[in-house]
Amino acid sequence: MPNYIKKYAKTFYWAGKFLDKEKQNDCSILYAFCRVLDDIADNNKFSIIKKKRNIKFFLKDFFKKNSKNSLIKELKRVQNKYSINKKIITDLIKGIFMDTKLVRIKDNKELIQYSYLVAGTVGIMMADILGVKNKLAKKYALDLGIAMQLTNICRDVLNDANLGRIYLPENYFGEVNIKNIIGKEADEKKIFETVKNIINLAEKYYNSGNLGIAFIPKESKFAIFLASNLYRAIGIKIIKHGFSNFLKRRAYLSILEKIFITIQSYILFLFRNKFNKFPIKHSSALHASIKNLINARI
Repeated sequence: MPNYIKKYAKTFYWAGKFLDKEKQNDCSILYAFCRVLDDIADNNKFSIIKKKRNIKFFLKDFFKKNSKNSLIKELKRVQNKYSINKKIITDLIKGIFMDTKLVRIKDNKELIQYSYLVAGTVGIMMADILGVKNKLAKKYALDLGIAMQLTNICRDVLNDANLGRIYLPENYFGEVNIKNIIGKEADEKKIFETVKNIINLAEKYYNSGNLGIAFIPKESKFAIFLASNLYRAIGIKIIKHGFSNFLKRRAYLSILEKIFITIQSYILFLFRNKFNKFPIKHSSALHASIKNLINARI
């Protein structure tokens, strides 16, 4: 399982090195589960109908008492070990199920709802694995998951469009279609302005997510703070380098950039007391669009 995360999630793998081996392994199982589902949704060899059927089959297998799938067995072990709410896992699968079809996002509300399903859920499960018990803390973990997903959306605009999926909200971009994103008719300026708006939106969720680090057990705090800073840096890099570079290749952090951010994060971590100060109240505005979705989850 660790090899899965090393190959496909280099940024998280880097931050995960600062977790103890047990937590790192269990987080890797969660990531591998997400990756397998993603691979089904992203497989261009399958029709939309077949993608949906394969995910339904995977979900049905997950709810079997005695699944023979080794990954499902491992995830169930992790679920039982940390008492992860099954509804959270179902929400995650529901979100990935959305990716099996052509995707269009009307507004920020739909964007945050989608980001909760595919990534906010992972944030909540990560909190369980890290030993976070406070219910309020899970709201912040959810926010960090959403923030990271918004970053992923910004750096995967072209790849997603090639798969028939456009996550740029129409309230920013206007009516969108594949021709607006790729090819000769692509409106690069408009895409970049929309991406900047999404990155600015992500900042609100990063700021909230980082407040929740106070709830994380001491031995795991830095790893999550580092993961947050590394993902955040990707969005900053996209804005800094402009969309002309962003169009040519997917934004990523070099080894030197990761080393610099790691050192910088460690210095900030040592001298910031806020990581030990529990936030009193979560901003309800951040969850206004997902209030109904997260009922009975956290």
